[in-house]
Amino acid sequence: MIKKYLPTLIITALLTLLPIVFGVLAWDKLPDPMPSHFNSAGEADSFMPKAGVVFALPAFMLVVHILCAALTLMDPKRKNIDGKPFLMVLWICPVMSILVNGMVYVYALGGKINITTVVLIGCGILFIVLGNYLPKCGQNYSIGIKTPWALNDENNWRATHRFGGKVFVVVGVISVILAFVVSASPVLFWAYFVLVMLSSVVPMAYSYIYYLKHGKKED
Repeated sequence: MIKKYLPTLIITALLTLLPIVFGVLAWDKLPDPMPSHFNSAGEADSFMPKAGVVFALPAFMLVVHILCAALTLMDPKRKNIDGKPFLMVLWICPVMSILVNGMVYVYALGGKINITTVVLIGCGILFIVLGNYLPKCGQNYSIGIKTPWALNDENNWRATHRFGGKVFVVVGVISVILAFVVSASPVLFWAYFVLVMLSSVVPMAYSYIYYLKHGKKED
């Protein structure tokens, strides 16, 4: 499996580090320190040295990228996540690295950007993508809604992930909608995070209810 995805792994790793290139090219124009965290209003509330933002943040994302790929490749049931689900794992970190660091650079250079809007749209798209890929994942220990009832019963796993996929898509659509109204109402911003929490709890509850209704799969 590693040989099959090695070219993609190398390409995605390089893309994860791509923000360093932009940072070096714009080095003289970037302020020092640079913003490293933003509050719910999209305003910078934490700063760190320029070198830390330009080099350390992409490097950290690369470590996360490699760790996620390695853990997935070591999954005893990795054959069940071969194909598009694993490609999704490989592309999440490079996309996030370019998006997050890109926003920081634009903000630091004085560009007009609504951080909250971009984050909500980005999270919404991610949820929609995950929602579409979840039903395609077979039983495994790395990706998906890994309740004990789903891991013990293939039918429970399939039902839970079909339901969870729909929940994720709904949350993604709501996230994109909120992106255009959340700045006018901070309450909506926190309501969105409650919605994200529910997107995890509800599918888990569904898995347990399915278990109670259909019983435990006999070994």
